[in-house]
Amino acid sequence: MKRTTVPQRTRIFRAVTIFASGMGAAMLALWALDMVGLTLNSYREAATFGAIVLGLASLAGAGTAHAYFVGSDDTTEAYEEILNTDPVTGLLSRKGLAKALPDYVGKQGGPTRMNRYFLISLDFDTLRDFNEIYGVETGDSLLRVFGERLRRVVGETGLVARTSGGEFVVSLGVNHDERELRAAVDALLGVLALPVRVGKASHSVFWNAGVAEVHQSRPSLERILRHANLARSTSRAAGRGTWSIYHPEMSQMAAYRHWVEAELYGALQRDELSLHYQPKVLAATGETIGYEALLRWNHHQKGSIPPSEFIPVAEQCGLIQQIGDFVLRRVCEDLGKLPDHITVSANVSAAQFNRDGFVANLGRLLTETETRPERLEIEVTETLLIRNLAEVRRIMNGLRELGISLAIDDFGTGYSNLSTLSELRFNTLKIDKSFVDRLTESDDSASAMVASIVGMARSIDAGVVAEGVETQEQFTLLKAAGCTVMQGYLFGKPMPLSAIKARAGEARATGDANMPFLASDNEELLAATG
Repeated sequence: MKRTTVPQRTRIFRAVTIFASGMGAAMLALWALDMVGLTLNSYREAATFGAIVLGLASLAGAGTAHAYFVGSDDTTEAYEEILNTDPVTGLLSRKGLAKALPDYVGKQGGPTRMNRYFLISLDFDTLRDFNEIYGVETGDSLLRVFGERLRRVVGETGLVARTSGGEFVVSLGVNHDERELRAAVDALLGVLALPVRVGKASHSVFWNAGVAEVHQSRPSLERILRHANLARSTSRAAGRGTWSIYHPEMSQMAAYRHWVEAELYGALQRDELSLHYQPKVLAATGETIGYEALLRWNHHQKGSIPPSEFIPVAEQCGLIQQIGDFVLRRVCEDLGKLPDHITVSANVSAAQFNRDGFVANLGRLLTETETRPERLEIEVTETLLIRNLAEVRRIMNGLRELGISLAIDDFGTGYSNLSTLSELRFNTLKIDKSFVDRLTESDDSASAMVASIVGMARSIDAGVVAEGVETQEQFTLLKAAGCTVMQGYLFGKPMPLSAIKARAGEARATGDANMPFLASDNEELLAATG
């Protein structure tokens, strides 16, 4: 039989008796609310949470204090079970994992077995999008499916928990051979990447993972999970479906990201952000028909900070919208200083694109800067297309009504299909640099992807721009595949507006109309490829 507690011996019961004997039911109810808060934080001082509630109810009903009430530890155990279990998936909760981890490592490991234990943090960052598009019930169904998949893979040999949102944590023991760990993580990511059918729809989700070792002498969940999450963040920067193992340098990188975030807030006020423009040229003639605006940050102490280091931070901390506004305004202002036939494309983040009033604000900016809308092109990434498609379509139609062109950046790396592209009516598809790089590596899949993108573009009457063209061989292969516009270091590095204007002035002085837009060595290239 479970142990019981005599409440007269507890501080809480004596307080109840004193208050109940001298106060009415209304005051007792207010006191009860306060006691509930106390109980949730330090319920060990009372018999049980349930016993206190029952006792207070009796007191309020009778208007007087009873002699005693009894609380059973069954209630405490049930309360502990609730806290230790994730209510959606039935897996361990964060609290449950913290409680189970030391016992798991202590029982499973040992010097004689020479096993190593790792915490694997797995996360998909689109749960919020799924909840917004399909509803929370669908999101919960996805979580249950993923939880069951992990449980089947891990079996009885490890721990599986859902710690928050779309974050799952697995603890596994492996031998010293790191290949075993890699095989285990690959198996977890592989089973999670399989499509999930919920109702009539099939969903695919991209995951990232981070791994940190659990030291048997110090199996502290918070420290290890922090390390695993740092490794996961590092893997996300490398692309979806990847994973990393924690090393101490990652903590230094995290500190650097915090520094970047703090400094980024003052970068706009200090006028440290600027735009450089990279030319886009016609493959047939080498003529520059436009530029892509690329953001640059020249820090007052550190000098140039690469966009790959501060753009992700801006997206995480919410500054990307303010920075995006700066970019669009500067592009519109600079367009007035470029030849009338030149267009400029500007990248717009998903957060800025989906912000209320984006189309209206951009329309006012065009009017204010006297910019012809057909000279501005908005670039978005494929990840935007997994959001509410109806809302994306509405915003794109608004931009199209203004006369603005639309391009999809880094095409071929995400979610797009011909049906979606045809429905949204993009003006331009930009072939991702990763495919261009692989063209000269005898990679048949890259060649097939480029040909497929060119074919898709033609079928929806859209243009194609190949990004990251750096060699003559790439240029030749892309031109043969049907790419009509190209961009990359082969044609010119990104440069400030002042450099473009200086080259234009030099061209006027020499009478060479192509000089601002085409280097002399590229004239030979174009002649050689005919």
